[in-house]
Amino acid sequence: MDNLEKPIRNYIRAVKRLLACPKRYRCSFLADMEHDIRQFLLENGSVSYPDLICNFGTPQELAKLYLENVPPEELATYASQRKRNAKIIYIFLIITITIVSCLYFNYKEEHALDVIESEEYIEIIK
Repeated sequence: MDNLEKPIRNYIRAVKRLLACPKRYRCSFLADMEHDIRQFLLENGSVSYPDLICNFGTPQELAKLYLENVPPEELATYASQRKRNAKIIYIFLIITITIVSCLYFNYKEEHALDVIESEEYIEIIK
């Protein structure tokens, strides 16, 4: 994908973003798709984004078509792993923010100026 034209790179990226499946399936599909696009390029010369859509379909259609061929168990496992990873990251962020907040407020409290209020009375004697 390094030397492909910009519309082709954009098309491949759009499809890649929509492929919510395990990496081995995604990489295999993207390699096949890139090969097909290169063949299309050889046959037609320079192509635009609409040309790709006319020949291969929209990125959404192509991703949906491919995901229909991935075993449902694999997709379910992948989705549950992504949810679990998102939860772990979320919990980690909350813990980190809590610890940093506690450290900040402890630091601020330790370095606060000590203010001593005193009341002085002045008596005038006659």
